[in-house]
Amino acid sequence: MRVLLTQHAATAHLNLMVPIAWALKSAGHDVVLAGQPDIAGAIRETGITGVSVGKMSAVAERLAMMPPEEHIYGSGYDLAEERPEILTYAYVRDCLAAWASPLAFDLITDESMYDDLVAFCRAWRPDLVIWDSITFPGAVAARACGAAHVRTTFGRDHWARMRDLFLRLRGDRDEDPVADWLTAKLARYGAGYHEDVVLGQATIDSLPGWSRFPLERGPAYLPARYVPHNGPAVIPPWLVPPPRRRRVCFTLGVSGGEMWGGQGSIGVADLFDAVADLDVEVVATIEPGGLPDGRKAPDNVRLAGFVPLQPLLATCAAIVHHGGTGTTCTALAAGVPQLIVPAALYDERGLALALARQGACVSVQPAELTPETLRAGLLRLLDEPSYADRAAALRDDAATAPSPADLVRDLEDLVARHQR
Repeated sequence: MRVLLTQHAATAHLNLMVPIAWALKSAGHDVVLAGQPDIAGAIRETGITGVSVGKMSAVAERLAMMPPEEHIYGSGYDLAEERPEILTYAYVRDCLAAWASPLAFDLITDESMYDDLVAFCRAWRPDLVIWDSITFPGAVAARACGAAHVRTTFGRDHWARMRDLFLRLRGDRDEDPVADWLTAKLARYGAGYHEDVVLGQATIDSLPGWSRFPLERGPAYLPARYVPHNGPAVIPPWLVPPPRRRRVCFTLGVSGGEMWGGQGSIGVADLFDAVADLDVEVVATIEPGGLPDGRKAPDNVRLAGFVPLQPLLATCAAIVHHGGTGTTCTALAAGVPQLIVPAALYDERGLALALARQGACVSVQPAELTPETLRAGLLRLLDEPSYADRAAALRDDAATAPSPADLVRDLEDLVARHQR
């Protein structure tokens, strides 16, 4: 069968989809990755055939030029909000309305991506479209060309949680901002609205089952093992010998720098002051010339630039990071205890707290971050064996989930049912 996978212009989101694309290709299917020109180079480096759709996204540049009140992060509505006292019907409705608008998704994927993706799908005729869960052009294009379609999560599924909550709270009210928004998108291509455009005909979820929300009207989940993909890389020679001291990884991922203007939750000054006199080796994925104000790293900190995270974590006793899905799940797959200072980009705080409840993480909130709290949290991870034990147990549990290769049969069956 022909399969199109699509995501918006974020390398971190692309990396989450690459193992699924390769599993399908290895099973003999014809696979294409579609993305905006911003990530055409990253798509090419996956080895999967790509197609460029839409205009340059340039989200970081556009956000930097916009007043905060004109984009979703200044709207006052948080899709990851979980406090019951906040989640009234009015809040949930208006939150979904804010996200289903130019404040959010239309900023990331404008009309040109919809037009180009629909045109490509009508010409190429995929049997299946797999779309990142905030890349709605994929769902619209599937409806426009008659293909089966499946969404993938990029973190805990707050979009499905909020949709479920909205439908339960709405009662007899005749309003649905998400359906109205998607109906207008579909009408451009002569297609009608269906509820599966919101959550897919199924949803591939690569996060562990303990992180999933219990939903009354949620999607049909297809659990899949998270397989780390860090992009093209070569293991540096210094990473091959076993470390002489306990090694700690420090990284802030790629999304903050690539999409959100370099936002980070941990300053290098705090990190350096926290670890300078500890008997550890810190590997920081910071370019050697990337320190501000001519600051120098302590002797026990290696400024390594980009290092493939999976082989690096195989040598580490702990990781300090921002809470992004790719970094968190790669550390889970490696069985490494995590110190997370959550960024405020999506659900980093919630994911960190969920992992902390599993006993494999220490979470330090940005407002509480000092060299002292960072140091204390790191020493807990390194010196209390329970964290390493729980991280290993979560790794072993995650390894029992269906692999991307196992997932292929489910996708083939879904397409067969759709075509019947």
